[in-house]
Amino acid sequence: MNLGRQMARMAVVVVGLTVASSGWAQNDQQSTSSSADIPYSSTSAAPASGNIIGYKPIPTSALEAALTGGASAPSAYPSVGAAGSQPPIASVTSQQPQAANSAQLPQGYLTGVIGEGLYTLGRDDVIRIEVQNQPAFTGDFVIGYDGRIQYNYLGDIPVSGLSKYEVQQVLEKLLRQYVRVPVVTVSIMAYNSKVVYVIGEVGRPGKFIMRGDVIKLREAILAAGLPTRTAALWRVHVIKPDLNKPKVRRVNIKRILYKGRLKDDVSLSSGEIVVVPSTVLSKVNEFLSALLSPVRGAVSAAALAAL
Repeated sequence: MNLGRQMARMAVVVVGLTVASSGWAQNDQQSTSSSADIPYSSTSAAPASGNIIGYKPIPTSALEAALTGGASAPSAYPSVGAAGSQPPIASVTSQQPQAANSAQLPQGYLTGVIGEGLYTLGRDDVIRIEVQNQPAFTGDFVIGYDGRIQYNYLGDIPVSGLSKYEVQQVLEKLLRQYVRVPVVTVSIMAYNSKVVYVIGEVGRPGKFIMRGDVIKLREAILAAGLPTRTAALWRVHVIKPDLNKPKVRRVNIKRILYKGRLKDDVSLSSGEIVVVPSTVLSKVNEFLSALLSPVRGAVSAAALAAL
């Protein structure tokens, strides 16, 4: 009797599982058929040309060239002159490094550029002369050691000591024999003729290019990385070199930098030297450390030998 009841229960369980599995299969078929009616798919398929308005697939060669960093990738968009077209972004970004490189200073002048204001041209400066609609008279020119530039058709023209606006006026007068109404623009491409020197107890001592005929001492000290902790701020020397009798000015830059007394700030001209000395205490410490260094070395050697 017990065996018969167990067999009946097992038969009921098997029948129930069969009915449930058939229901699950029907639900799966309905879900797949209903999902097939939905136009969206998780896997994007390549659309046929003309199905989507404004869509134009990018060619595979352009993608490969962009991923590998190639500069000659074929564009998937029409040219700039076409109606309703937009220039590709790659063409804009490829021109930015060129503009940055043209504005860089020569390798020997990377200590810094300071100052702003009226600037008169001098030796080794580079200027760009542009004459409207006249490419034969347009170009970059380096001012030679004699203060002249070698200009097309006009020979050597003295420009040293002139501002760029004065050079513009001179060229407009000279070019009237070749151009009826010359329109000249002069730009300074490289400032090389005027420098100041900052040495001593500063963060970055060296030579600094001036973008003006005169700059302030505060600007020079800031460009040099500010004074160090051992600097004697109350006796900074500004030296104007001379073969026979150089001129020396003593300035308290502590009042200028840390107290804001701008009336004590002095002007620097080209070629002047700013010397930031060290304090007496720092010199004494340096002397003592140099004097005691052999003793320290002997004590260290003896201690190592005792081990």
